[in-house]
Amino acid sequence: MKLLGLLQEDSRMSYTDLAKSVGISETAIRRRIKKLIDEKVIERFTVKLNPDKIGKPITAFVGVDVGGEIGPVAGSELLNRKEISELYTITGDFDIIMKVSCDSVKELEKTIEFTRGMDFTHKTKTYVVLNRLKETEAPL
Repeated sequence: MKLLGLLQEDSRMSYTDLAKSVGISETAIRRRIKKLIDEKVIERFTVKLNPDKIGKPITAFVGVDVGGEIGPVAGSELLNRKEISELYTITGDFDIIMKVSCDSVKELEKTIEFTRGMDFTHKTKTYVVLNRLKETEAPL
């Protein structure tokens, strides 16, 4: 778990530094990381971008009611929308929740209107993020 925590903090950390931090050999670190990748525990190595710095200061979560059973089908129509960074089928008042990152309120409005225009959308509810208080990967 310590290795995973270190990689979550900085996936660019060298094998040498990881080995020192965990207290095992560099060879053992390489084997463990390869095993974690092979077992799909580690899905990918990536960077965390600051939305404000890349011109996407508007973040919102949009709940979409599509009538229950059709949730996964509706979700597939939204998969290729570049402004939707996360998309989930969920339980509760909505069938889908999506995280939207936009450069303007106008772009957010267009995304919401597109979603509302889908044949099976019954209603949407939008929550605009005011401040990001915490944002982490899956807890260990």
